[in-house]
Amino acid sequence: MADLVRGEASESDEEVDKHKIYAAEVSGEATEEEDDDIYEQPSTPSATASIYRNNLLQRKLIENNIEICKALTMLTRNFVVTASKQLLTTDQMLIKSQLSLQSAHTALQQAQRNTAQLQNRVASALTSSFLPVIHIKERGN
Repeated sequence: MADLVRGEASESDEEVDKHKIYAAEVSGEATEEEDDDIYEQPSTPSATASIYRNNLLQRKLIENNIEICKALTMLTRNFVVTASKQLLTTDQMLIKSQLSLQSAHTALQQAQRNTAQLQNRVASALTSSFLPVIHIKERGN
């Protein structure tokens, strides 16, 4: 049959076999039965030694979890710092490129205005007559 875990509802009413489970109480969670001890301790010495081994194991797990958390934090921090530096460098390059494009745009606009003025002057020079109209009067011979 399946083991019953304290705090979970049984799947059916037929489950009557109960096994004692040794576990520590998690802080922040309310116990369902506050009258019971956190550990159900039998009187045999081997079970008591098992509880202390669980505590040592729990301490090692907590230490390992802290180390993993620190490693992940450092990995994330290094990743974010590196990415931030690259973004800053890219942003500065984009600003320089934008300034270059703005100055090139201004220069091109001025060149376009100068070209338009030159075109107007050339057009007026080509449409004007170079030689004045000369009227020759014939003398009556």
